[in-house]
Amino acid sequence: MLVVTSNIQHGHPLVGDPSSAERLATAFRDLPGDLLALQEVDKGQARSGRIDETAVIAESLGYRWHRFAAAFAGSTRGLRRRPEPSDVPDDSGYGVALLSRWPVSSWHVRPLRPGPVRIAPADTRLGFQVRLDQPRVLLAAVVQAPSGPVTVGCTHLSVAPPVARRQLAESAWALRALPGPHLLLGDLNMGPDDAARVTGMRGLAHAPTFSARRPRRQLDHVLAGPGLRAVSGASTVRLPVSDHLALAVDVEPA
Repeated sequence: MLVVTSNIQHGHPLVGDPSSAERLATAFRDLPGDLLALQEVDKGQARSGRIDETAVIAESLGYRWHRFAAAFAGSTRGLRRRPEPSDVPDDSGYGVALLSRWPVSSWHVRPLRPGPVRIAPADTRLGFQVRLDQPRVLLAAVVQAPSGPVTVGCTHLSVAPPVARRQLAESAWALRALPGPHLLLGDLNMGPDDAARVTGMRGLAHAPTFSARRPRRQLDHVLAGPGLRAVSGASTVRLPVSDHLALAVDVEPA
């Protein structure tokens, strides 16, 4: 079972005009994998040509089962609203996605609380600026893999370390309420040691993923609970999009 996680940075720099869908599909066409977790995914956004990026990538790779979950609905450039846990907006949003080659028996969405509003010094007339932490979301799927059911979670966490740790702990707790074994994938905005310590899960893929041009830090992870192990070492893939490398590892029952 080859699992891949990729922060796609909304398809930058290939999207934003009428040919966005075609170029995004081409960028992902040769990416291997049985389960694919995506972060920084756009749906209906002007900056990415108003396409449904999840659907475009799923069609390009032949994934029959896929879902997008919005961290927030509305435009990335204007007013936003926080979707309800079961709400997958039909118009526009920004969030994460899961794609599977195998049937998904159930989908689960859990909003993750953002950090507090921060006041930061800035070279402005008032001498400060207000910074809002983005809403975050966990998307999980119970996948009927050939080796048996596995629950896969995908998330993208805050850049503020204390907030990211809280969100990660909440994500791991939510996954444990679903049938095991469990995988948690995504851009966690922390290193491997912190990710393992917060979740009690094992990292199955160890490789620097950021930045794509000069990868020196691992922000993207594949974490596993009991019952799963890596078949071999991880690999990274540089796609024509994003400032992150995609991270892939082959997983099997332990």
